[in-house]
Amino acid sequence: MMLTVPLRLEVSALGESGSRRVFRYEFDADRAQILLGRRGGVDVLLPDARVSLVHARIERRKGAYYLVDDGSTNGTRLNGAAVATGMRQQLREGDRITIGEYALSVSLTQSAGPEARPESSLSMARGMVRDLLERLGPGESQPCLHVLDGPQTGVVLTLGDVGRTYMIGRAAGNDLRLDDIDMWREHAALERDELGVTVRDVGTHVVSVNGDRVVGARLLHDGDTISLGTTAMRYHDPAEVYLKKLEEEQPSQPPQTSQPIVVARRPETAMVAIGVLAALVALGGILYVLLW
Repeated sequence: MMLTVPLRLEVSALGESGSRRVFRYEFDADRAQILLGRRGGVDVLLPDARVSLVHARIERRKGAYYLVDDGSTNGTRLNGAAVATGMRQQLREGDRITIGEYALSVSLTQSAGPEARPESSLSMARGMVRDLLERLGPGESQPCLHVLDGPQTGVVLTLGDVGRTYMIGRAAGNDLRLDDIDMWREHAALERDELGVTVRDVGTHVVSVNGDRVVGARLLHDGDTISLGTTAMRYHDPAEVYLKKLEEEQPSQPPQTSQPIVVARRPETAMVAIGVLAALVALGGILYVLLW
């Protein structure tokens, strides 16, 4: 079996204890470029306001990996030393990259076969955001469902466990019991995974999201309204809100270099000179006629 040298990055927040989760990325040896930043579409999504939209990149050249800072606002550090913008710094086993509040440990160990499939960049970014939000306030880091109207108005169901299915209906054993005459005993199910929360009907019961009936299952987004019977609920996902805000924040534009006045007015100056010359010629002609 052919040996390959993939790149592995273990991402953790600076200053966090060893008990906290480490997020592991793995890239195939044939990847020519890996983007690091806080906007959607990068390969390593780092949800931190101090991280630029595209902060840095890792290039593969002739079997070696190089770190390049892409002109980030707050800079990139490799083993504690600042990385100059645009300059390639070769990566070696055990190197430590610092970007914003995140530390990325580099591993270039050979692998002789396939390993467990790593999580997607989006699911890991959500995990990082929830770790951050838990440090700021544990009670507001998890997605939840707010009952807007109906018999249980004001009730909140927190969806705190990844990999769990939450049942909604009239039965007493449901995770969210709604005393709604138009609802079945087990009416809908909410399934949470690393990518978010999905709602599906149980059997053929009517479940609507933002007025559209759900057929099968549907991934929820922050602000969605779910309707079951006569009860309406609002879905809230703090991690999605945080990621959107980070992506929408645009870096400040570099100041534009003003052009010298003489350059900007060169065509106008030429026209004035031509006009003066024409006036002098005309005046000379008039004087000649008068004197003649």
